[in-house]
Amino acid sequence: MVLHRLTLPLALALLVPACGPKPAPPTTTPEPAPEPEPVDPIPEGFFTLTPQLVVADVDTAVEFYGKAFGATKVYSMPGPDGTTMHAEIKIGDSIMMLDKENVDQGMKSPATLGGTPGTLMMYVDDADATYQAAMDAGARAWTPVEEMFWGDRYGELEDPFGHRWALATHVEDLTPEQMQQRAELAMPPADPKKAKKAKKAKKGPPAWKEVAGTPATDPTPDAYHTVTLALTTSDANAAIEFYKAAFGAQDKELMPGPDGKVMHAELTIGDSVLMLSDERPDMGYKSATTLGGSPITVHMYTTDVEATFTQATGAGGTEAMALTNMFWGDRYGMVVDPAGISWGVAMRVEIVAPEQMEERMKAQMAAEGGGEAPADAVEADAAADPAS
Repeated sequence: MVLHRLTLPLALALLVPACGPKPAPPTTTPEPAPEPEPVDPIPEGFFTLTPQLVVADVDTAVEFYGKAFGATKVYSMPGPDGTTMHAEIKIGDSIMMLDKENVDQGMKSPATLGGTPGTLMMYVDDADATYQAAMDAGARAWTPVEEMFWGDRYGELEDPFGHRWALATHVEDLTPEQMQQRAELAMPPADPKKAKKAKKAKKGPPAWKEVAGTPATDPTPDAYHTVTLALTTSDANAAIEFYKAAFGAQDKELMPGPDGKVMHAELTIGDSVLMLSDERPDMGYKSATTLGGSPITVHMYTTDVEATFTQATGAGGTEAMALTNMFWGDRYGMVVDPAGISWGVAMRVEIVAPEQMEERMKAQMAAEGGGEAPADAVEADAAADPAS
């Protein structure tokens, strides 16, 4: 081998006088490396806010939501034991995430917590028919469908996993003045004696019907997606101020109750609406503070995750997981807001195919000991993108 290295240059040198000078070989410019494919920080199909639910059995939940609400499964990921640990479904225009309960890692279902501070508000073409389909599939009635003073035909139910759903069809458009007039007529008097008397005297259509709105042309009002998250909080006014400071939320609507508490409020965050209200434990509406946790996480996609995360923690949110580049292609961190609701703040930084995600997850678990998926991996699958 050494002889070859010495003799080859020598032989070439001896050939030069005999053959004359050789022209220099042509120089070639290397092909430039292809530009990386641009990545949309908010993956296709997602809005700013996506509800993420904890359920006891993901596959059973996917099946129920298909029967009840016409949901289609767009992605699922098996866990170490082969059962589905995460899935994403689509209802109308909205994606929802489902995670398998893992009490050891703090992911508790409504059954384990004894309730939920969240309601999934869903606008549909026919609230009565959808309500009945959900009941036939195994849901439990909460309040029957009826016309409400705010212009919706509306009812509430609880799914077999303990998550509460509000089903609505928009039937009347109202001006802010009409809404206020109706609210005043619909609210019971503060005096219990007057309230009892008013209830006894109630006959025929409710008084608020005297204020006539305009028949709606669309069963889903402007600005709403099919599914909108509504949160019950221990202090709605404080929550509103936090969401403004942390996420740039904008006021959309505020309706105080007769006792001065927030009966209903709406904020816009990016392209999504977030509803919230004060808790009313006597009516079954409990906050995460009262329950000691939440089976719902708000997954939030943003175009600048570093700025959003810093802003949220600076506004009073508690860091639960530092920003990290995760195996599914997102830069992701978790913040718990003062109301006790977890927010997964994310930005897509890399496109990863579903099969690559699974391999990356296995590699991560192997590197960390090969046991159960680590906490960040369990939270991680919440952001897996079926469109990748």
